[in-house]
Amino acid sequence: MPIERTCPDCGEELTLNFSNYTATCAHCGYRRNSLTGLDEKANQVKEHGPQHAVLLTHKGEIYPRARSAFYTGHDHLHRGNPEAALEAFQRALSLQPDFTDAHLWIAKLIDDEAAKREHLSFILANDPAHLEATREIMILNGDMTREEAERTHHYNDPELRQADEAVQAAFDTLECPVCMGDLTVHDDNNHVECKFCGYTATRPQPTMGIGATSLTAALLKRKAQQTKWVIGERLLHCNNCGAQRTIPGTKLSSHCPFCDSNQVIVQDALDSFEQPVGLIPFAITRNEAGEHIKKQLSTFGNRLRGIFDNNKVARATLNGYYLPFWIFDVYVQVTQTTMYYGGMGGGYIPAQRSEYSDAVYDIAVCGVTSPPQHLTAKLGAYNLKKMVAYDPQLLARYPAELYSIDFDKAALEARSIVAKQMREKYNHGVRRRSGFEDEREEEIQVSTMPQYMDFQLVLMPVWVATLIEEDDDMRTALVNGQTGTVVLGKARKPQAR
Repeated sequence: MPIERTCPDCGEELTLNFSNYTATCAHCGYRRNSLTGLDEKANQVKEHGPQHAVLLTHKGEIYPRARSAFYTGHDHLHRGNPEAALEAFQRALSLQPDFTDAHLWIAKLIDDEAAKREHLSFILANDPAHLEATREIMILNGDMTREEAERTHHYNDPELRQADEAVQAAFDTLECPVCMGDLTVHDDNNHVECKFCGYTATRPQPTMGIGATSLTAALLKRKAQQTKWVIGERLLHCNNCGAQRTIPGTKLSSHCPFCDSNQVIVQDALDSFEQPVGLIPFAITRNEAGEHIKKQLSTFGNRLRGIFDNNKVARATLNGYYLPFWIFDVYVQVTQTTMYYGGMGGGYIPAQRSEYSDAVYDIAVCGVTSPPQHLTAKLGAYNLKKMVAYDPQLLARYPAELYSIDFDKAALEARSIVAKQMREKYNHGVRRRSGFEDEREEEIQVSTMPQYMDFQLVLMPVWVATLIEEDDDMRTALVNGQTGTVVLGKARKPQAR
């Protein structure tokens, strides 16, 4: 019986391992045990060589002589001769210097760290999402142990576990290093300063491109962990007054209710979250945010709704928050397929296929569920050139939320956004082609395959308002704290108690 060689998850070819009778997918990590027909395939490999089980990852043409040398290297490995294998892989590379798989296996066999890094870096420069090269470079960089890397070959995700009790957290107290007074952030210049003695911290400078992480590397690191924790509450022991309290797992910063000290969480005992890498300061003041909301409420659409419903605002709350956003850069391969229909005299016209490389930058996906994502998605673009490196002291004035939507879920939303943009860019709908003897309709279909994604976690300034109307209906309003863009939610009846 033939072996099924196609991965059921991603459609790539599986790699067979005859030492433990398994098959794995180097593309997505799928693993299958106890394959039917594996004994028969093992005999074929013994007879004809290991090239029957080697998965090639090189994108593009492979020269025949380079391929032959590469398989010769695996023949030597199969016979337990790594020195001869290394010579064969180096010969394959001399015949084709861009041969990805030759670079990879040389990196696996040599001990020189600098040379190993050079080969892996070449692979990742040409194929940033190369799974095996990413795994090897993470081991080299100390981001994963070899044991953790071995765990990334399995298909199962880490076990999702809910913490049974509040998790101990470490935090920074935001206090003046001179007089121990409260710090704040000045509205005009975003300086961190003391309200009592006049101390001023160094002004943060705009920084671009800080802390971007490969999605492939992040997913591998996640898969290497045996458990992913869901935290309901965290436990804080105040260093100022000695009070011990719990705070919701969604809070990154909090004031002590007993001594009013401002505290920012930096880590918890389960290492369950990532710190932001950047922050965009508030540029819109509270008064300006309120004026923007009033202007939006006075638009024609809102006045028209007031004819049928008493939507005049009786009272409101307005507070500034830093909300976590995952910022993605996505590089894609776009396939545009044009199909023709109809026509009497022109004969058959085959479908035409074109491929393009494209990219979408700075896709922002909010990492919280409250405010709801259908509102935060409408806040508009932030100018990331104004981003500064994250420092807990920058939260001295406005509190910050911790993400509840992790990067892997946010990446799916980013992929959906990119796919929509690519369809709009490359799909021109159904068009009619008219000629003297023939008339046809053409339909364009667009498919998008992400090639590489990187991301970073950034705190964005948002004003959040709760508007209570005269008929007791409630509405949420959001204001982009950098640009002033206003988003109004729908009015809803108060929940019955």
